[in-house]
Amino acid sequence: RACAWRRPDLLFVVPRPRRIVPWTAALRRMQRVTRWVDPTYLRNRLVCISLSQSSFIGEEFQTDPSGLPPVFPRDQCERWDVDALRGAAAQHPHQRGLWIFPGALSPDACADITSAVERLTGGHRVQGEQGVPVRAAAEKPPPAAPPAEEAAWEWLSYGHARWMVPLQPAGGVCDAFARGPLSELHSHGCTDARSWPSLGSLGCGGGEALRALEGLPASAMADGFRGRPPLFLQLQRLQRGASIGAHVDQHQQGGRAIMTAVVSGGGSDVRVGGVSFR
Repeated sequence: RACAWRRPDLLFVVPRPRRIVPWTAALRRMQRVTRWVDPTYLRNRLVCISLSQSSFIGEEFQTDPSGLPPVFPRDQCERWDVDALRGAAAQHPHQRGLWIFPGALSPDACADITSAVERLTGGHRVQGEQGVPVRAAAEKPPPAAPPAEEAAWEWLSYGHARWMVPLQPAGGVCDAFARGPLSELHSHGCTDARSWPSLGSLGCGGGEALRALEGLPASAMADGFRGRPPLFLQLQRLQRGASIGAHVDQHQQGGRAIMTAVVSGGGSDVRVGGVSFR
């Protein structure tokens, strides 16, 4: 708003003073708003959505000569109600090969695993950050003589707000597999898998819980995992708000039968093929 008055030769316009909100009051208002907002979650969610826009755009702008409204893959998923399945492994009645075992780990086992992973990574150190060196890739081809097995391994950043740590299975990694497909595994920097820490050497309750988890598929989901020895383990850490996009693992690197266990902070929607669950 402004006050104006006119003289025969001039026009005066004088703005009226606005009410100025003290910065302390503005800060309090902002704090009230952000109290219900997690900035880390919001930032990661926005980044992941922006990175997936190309696939969304491809879905939204398809041309259908029939004139019928398009049906998108995300709208065709069958929702699997897994709440009643807690405490036992179950296979999806229509999508064979998809198993779920809600409550496979006790809260105490999950806490033990979380503590063991923190010790394994030296307090969640990340390669390439705060002076932590990045582990070198394996020689090409990897030498016949295996390197020394490491007792610890730092997280490797792989994608936005996502980190990885590899482990050999409790019985050790297959030498031919380590020198072959695993030496090309970019999610672990193409490092020599024979140098990865072994699950068999992981002590305390967290190691015991992970070894029990390693044997769970063959015993509880025998139709999908019987006769398949564990090839390697992959620990993953996602910051809240981040997501893993749709992908198909390469079967040469162990993608024929994969088990995923949520140890801490679970609660995201998962889609496998035409089935989604939480």
